[in-house]
Amino acid sequence: MLRTLLFNCAVFWMLLTCGAQAQQIILLKLDDVIARRVGTKPVSDRWLKVHDYLVANQIKGSFGIITESLEKDNAMYFQWLKDVQAAGQIEFWMHGYHMKTASEPGEFEHGTAEEQRAILAKGEKLAKEKLGFTLPAFGPHWSGTTEATDEAMELVPEVTIWLYGPEKPKYYKRLSIPRVMALENPTFVPDLEKFKTFYEAKAAKKEVLVLQGHPDQWDDKRWAGFTGIIEFLKSKNVQFMTPSEYLKKTQAKQP
Repeated sequence: MLRTLLFNCAVFWMLLTCGAQAQQIILLKLDDVIARRVGTKPVSDRWLKVHDYLVANQIKGSFGIITESLEKDNAMYFQWLKDVQAAGQIEFWMHGYHMKTASEPGEFEHGTAEEQRAILAKGEKLAKEKLGFTLPAFGPHWSGTTEATDEAMELVPEVTIWLYGPEKPKYYKRLSIPRVMALENPTFVPDLEKFKTFYEAKAAKKEVLVLQGHPDQWDDKRWAGFTGIIEFLKSKNVQFMTPSEYLKKTQAKQP
């Protein structure tokens, strides 16, 4: 009888475990950190607002630095970046070097692997020199990449995570997370209803979602859309992580 009871308990536990859905991981990929052009603050008010909101709500996220912004000495900006990184809730990542405009080709949409490697290496060098830490994740400014990017990424050992990378890179052997959807639809506009519709249809069952947004483009209406999306995701019992935290999680699963 004891054997039967133990067997039934084991079966019940197996069914319970199999039926439980793993918590979805959300990586907030927020783009285009640069120094404030005018004034006495390190970054724009909109960047300060999103930072303070995430911290107050204990939500992990990641901010993409345009590394050209590290060229010119700016003690206030550099100290803010250091303080935010040290706090551990927000992780900075590399969003390319040049803050391109719509009329320019993207840095990673043309050029050889060596030329693209040089851009990535320059960004890492600036981060080490000015901030004292490397940028372990990468996501291209303006999103476009080529096969040369894939090859270049493998040549920069500091970059261990590719945000919105190919599902199966040809050269890059570290973590690449493909694009499924973004926070915004269209670009720059967080729209809660559009987000919910797409999420339920295409993204709800994904293990991890990288969600791109551009806080410096959010007026009050767009901000309301962003916070509505965050509340919706929280209702789904997701887990917000930094890119490096997710990388550690994937590594822990490996034999």
